[in-house]
This record gives sequence, structure tokens and C-alpha cells, in this order.
Amino acid sequence: MKKPARCAIDVESLSHQSIVDLLKELHGTSHNELALSLQRELVRRLKVRGMDTQEIIRRLAYAVPRGHKLNEIANDWAAVLGIAVSEFKRIADAK
Repeated sequence: MKKPARCAIDVESLSHQSIVDLLKELHGTSHNELALSLQRELVRRLKVRGMDTQEIIRRLAYAVPRGHKLNEIANDWAAVLGIAVSEFKRIADAK
């Protein structure tokens, strides 16, 4: 069986908006490795600009209904941020 061709994307050369748009398009697809690279690059850029992990989480979880949707976001982003899913949800719920 022939493997699908790999598409190399230089994520560092993409604009912030392009990264966000690509992440939206890739959500729910089998392109997990590319999505992970995009997430890491976005987090790296935010931290370079002075944003800490808690602020990133607050922005990711802003106006997200608690429950299933928050669990989905926590599962998608916790590892990229280097924290546990439960820690992500605790920070997202903190006032």
C-alpha cells in the first residue's frame, strides 16, 4: 500500500493568523503531527511576547462552555503547554 505524500510546512514562516486558520482546518483530521507543530509554534510566539501559561489558557478557554467543549480544548492544548489536562481545566475555571 502506498503511503500518502508528506507535505512539509515551515510553520515558523506562517503568520499568526495563518497558524490559527490552519489549526481550525486541521481540527478533527488525521494530521495530528502538523497540528501539534502549529500549536507549539503558536505557544512559543505567545511566550516570546510575554504571555504566561495561565494567560494562554484563559484566552483559549474564553467564552467556552464548561463541560464537553472545555474538555476537548484541554485535551488538545494541555500537553503542548506542558501541563496535565486537570491543571488546564483548573486554571481555566479560576476566577
